[in-house]
Amino acid sequence: MVDLLRRHAPGLSTLAVALCLFGFVALKRLPGGLYPEVSFPRIVVAATLPGGSAQTLQLSVTRPVEEALSTVLGVRRVRSRTIRAAAEVSLWFEPGADMDRALGLVNARLGELRGSLPPEVELTAERLTASSFPIRTLAVTGSVEQARLRDFALYTLRPRLAGLPGVGRVDVVGGDTREVEVTVDPARLEQARLDLPQLATTVGDALKLEPAGRVDIHYRQEMVVVEGPVERLNELPQLVVGGTPEAPVLLGDVARVEEGHADRLSRTSANGKPSALVNIGRRPGADAITLARDIDAELQRLRTELPPGIEVLVAYDQAGLITRSVVNVRDAVAIGGLLTLVVVGAFLRSWRAMLAAAAALPTTLSMTFAALWLSGGTMNLMSLGGLAVAIGLVVDDAVVVVEAVYRRVAAGMERWAATADALREIAWPVTNSTLTTVVVFAPLSLLSGVSGQFFAALAFTLSVAVLLSLAVALTLTPLLCGWLLTPQGVHEMPGTGFHRKWLDRLSGVPGWTVGGVAALTLLLAVFASGIGTGFLPELDEGAFVVDYFTPIGTSISEADRLGQQIEATVAALPEVDITSRRLGAELGPPAATESSTGDITVALKHSRSRSGADVIEEARGRVEAAVPGVRVEFVELLQDILSDLEGNPDPVEVKLQGPDVHALQEFAPQVADRLKDIPGLVDLYDGVAGCTSELHLDVALPVAGRLGLSAQDVAAQVRTALLGQVVSAVPHEGRLIDVRLRLKDPERLEPQVLERLRLRLASGVTVPLMQVARVRHECLPSELLADNLRPLIAVTGRLENRDLGGVIQDVQTRLADLKPPPGVELILGGQRDSQQASFRELVLVLTLATFSVFLVLTFHFRSLLLPLLILGTAPVGIAAGLAILRLTGIPLNVSSLMGCILLVGLVVKNGILLLDRAEEGLAEGLSAQAAVERAASVRLRPILMTTLATLLGLVPLALGLGEGAELQRPLAITVLGGLSLSTLVVLWGLPSAYVLARRRVRPPGMGGN
Repeated sequence: MVDLLRRHAPGLSTLAVALCLFGFVALKRLPGGLYPEVSFPRIVVAATLPGGSAQTLQLSVTRPVEEALSTVLGVRRVRSRTIRAAAEVSLWFEPGADMDRALGLVNARLGELRGSLPPEVELTAERLTASSFPIRTLAVTGSVEQARLRDFALYTLRPRLAGLPGVGRVDVVGGDTREVEVTVDPARLEQARLDLPQLATTVGDALKLEPAGRVDIHYRQEMVVVEGPVERLNELPQLVVGGTPEAPVLLGDVARVEEGHADRLSRTSANGKPSALVNIGRRPGADAITLARDIDAELQRLRTELPPGIEVLVAYDQAGLITRSVVNVRDAVAIGGLLTLVVVGAFLRSWRAMLAAAAALPTTLSMTFAALWLSGGTMNLMSLGGLAVAIGLVVDDAVVVVEAVYRRVAAGMERWAATADALREIAWPVTNSTLTTVVVFAPLSLLSGVSGQFFAALAFTLSVAVLLSLAVALTLTPLLCGWLLTPQGVHEMPGTGFHRKWLDRLSGVPGWTVGGVAALTLLLAVFASGIGTGFLPELDEGAFVVDYFTPIGTSISEADRLGQQIEATVAALPEVDITSRRLGAELGPPAATESSTGDITVALKHSRSRSGADVIEEARGRVEAAVPGVRVEFVELLQDILSDLEGNPDPVEVKLQGPDVHALQEFAPQVADRLKDIPGLVDLYDGVAGCTSELHLDVALPVAGRLGLSAQDVAAQVRTALLGQVVSAVPHEGRLIDVRLRLKDPERLEPQVLERLRLRLASGVTVPLMQVARVRHECLPSELLADNLRPLIAVTGRLENRDLGGVIQDVQTRLADLKPPPGVELILGGQRDSQQASFRELVLVLTLATFSVFLVLTFHFRSLLLPLLILGTAPVGIAAGLAILRLTGIPLNVSSLMGCILLVGLVVKNGILLLDRAEEGLAEGLSAQAAVERAASVRLRPILMTTLATLLGLVPLALGLGEGAELQRPLAITVLGGLSLSTLVVLWGLPSAYVLARRRVRPPGMGGN
């Protein structure tokens, strides 16, 4: 093989250089993102019905939509939330479903259903992806009026940003929407014997711009257009709206025409100042880092053109987090690579040998970038994490090859002969030891959900890097050894004598040694049994969200005041950089949101001494003390986005389901009361939202009928008086704005407006509203939930300084003796569902990974016994990994379980090198003990070198330094603990097991009865 490599050395060298250059070009083109491009099998249907109560909306809209969509192909779960005037129906599809096709099926079903719904209902269906949430939020604020802030955001900033490559949705939230207001004086209107609907019709008919025909004039065709004063609103007060030809009533006699704004149903602010928020989303597959640079450049140009009194702030910047996280993980890769090379140099004491081994690192990494780009991957925390984990592994094969050649050259063999001899000995075990690392990830395709897609990206990157490193170790590395290595004398590695002495002692009593390893494994397993459990690792992204819920029915102005108080309390923390607040709206895609609820996005300073969790803990205490009557929830922003996308936004959720909503509402506080003192459970909510106060006008049909009024007539006059009526739209500065007719604010907003409101009859006479209708107070449910068409109330909570598994265990204990009422079912949900599903799948993956490794080993050794001996080191490694997790206080989550799976592939690598050499000695006539002791002496240096290279490559990740490093930290710590102890077991325990297994095998040439 070496002769073949030497003959094609020019071609192989050129190919290696070309692949490296291609890899660096691919690296420049790889799109960057925080997470892999994850497909979430969820579609959300939003419905609005102006003025409808939650109860009415559920009966007339939500329930029909649920029933129709539950039968769409692939739907496995339907959940709805209905509030006043809005509803939200979430559909979850089977994992792996074609979501573009699913969205088409949902829209088709909604189209069929639309005819049976109330005509005023608006329906929209949207597939939820990570791109549905903004990667950056800009706040347009300043000293000017809020209408100008919104106009600038909507008509100047938004178009300039929407045209940038990679930009998806750009939404503007907040600010005042401009309107032309025709505000009517009710006393003058009555004197003129006019009514609001009649006035609205007259004004709307006047503001027309309509084509009326064509006329040929001097061989030219001219369009005839009839135009009212749509561009001359100063003439509108001269419009005749009533009276007689001799004494006309003009619009200006009964109303004022002025520029104003629509009623504020939502409020937004930044750093406590009114603002319009601009949410910028990323197109799927777009490079977030490049997009952030383009946005910054556009803002830099825009700031030189800003009108006086307007400024643009960055309120939230996920793109900045992506950049910093990628840089941090990249630095971890670089530091791990340097530490790996230091190990090689320290053991071999030859710069030539170090160079021969080191060449594998940049070559493999650059080719991995090329493979990642060709496969359509992205440069995200998981793929970079795969590189960081693999940084020590990619030089393992090259180190083993270099060490084998170096040992022969140092003993006096000619370097090309030494290379050929070493490759004959080492190629097969190196290949199979590398395959054991790769095959453990093959069953990962069985993983579903967020965790499966997340860690599939890590596994793909790691597997590609390790396979490419094998190809480099068997082609480029032997050539470099033949060119570079020179005899430098034989030197014994420090510690060899110590290892040999203890190996001789332990292999002399193999039964006791194996028993000691088994006892150690049992002790570690017992210690690790108390480990906590979680789902995904927590990521300190430098931002969090405060969701606040003022009491149901709170006015917008009062809810705004309370929100300002919360924002000021949080902003007073020294770690807070900027805040942005929404009331009546939410961060992300449109959702059903009460006007009395909102959220505050809090961006933290990059240079701070406390973690995000510590800041949240203090902020929670301050806010609860400042506004005791307001319910608040503190959530990590990205964790909340991922949980919401997967459909389990709350870590702890107790679902109460049954046919009787009132029974659920009565039982829910009892459940919450049982859970209120559980350590680590915060933001507890009993799920009972209360009721919304409404004033119902019961029309006296006999009285109204005698006056010539129907219920519809009454509703039209009351609606126009209170809400107003959009009668037309007129051009204003290049765009259309609505013209709304309504009563003056002092008249329509006073508490006694209904008692003073008068209705106009067809005869022109006015009568008090109270003559034809009676006011009745109602308190209707403000929120109605359903899960798979069954009424639902969810008791929810969040975690603080405690693992998910421990809290869930306490919840189960507290609820064990709580008997629900007849017909009420109590179900644990939340992130526990996702955790348990992922854990079940990962245990299956671990089992299949172990079998895959066993399969590779059986082909290598052509035996069943030796693979079992080598796999016997895996339990002690896994037990040690779990024990170190408990020691460091890290819960067992998806990341640490991935570390256990990786351990199965790693711990057998050293066993293959050791026993492969021992089998050669046994075939040469040595006894089992002599063969394994000689193998341990020969393989000691490569085993220690490859293990230390892997461990030191993981140290930067295990330390978790910088933003973004927390995702792989549990995996790194698991591998560090497990691989360290399992290597010692391979060096001292596995030889004893080999002696026990092979002592009945007689060396060739020895006779026996």
